[in-house]
Amino acid sequence: MTQELTPEEFLDTVLIPEKSSPHICWNCKHLKPVLQGSKFPPADIIGWCKKIHWPHYWSVADFNVVKKCYAFDARKKA
Repeated sequence: MTQELTPEEFLDTVLIPEKSSPHICWNCKHLKPVLQGSKFPPADIIGWCKKIHWPHYWSVADFNVVKKCYAFDARKKA
């Protein structure tokens, strides 16, 4: 029996991020990570928030210290 994946789970298996980080945004479902092999963003950018400053996404740098975010929605991991 094959496992049915949600759209978010499928994208997590196909779109591989360039790097991992202990940043709070890494556990948020609104983070759009920098994809592996991408040459565009600066080295310190881990991704963009799809909820803050829509439609102009908020860049998330690895060195920013974020302890709490009003837009945070935890990823659903079973």
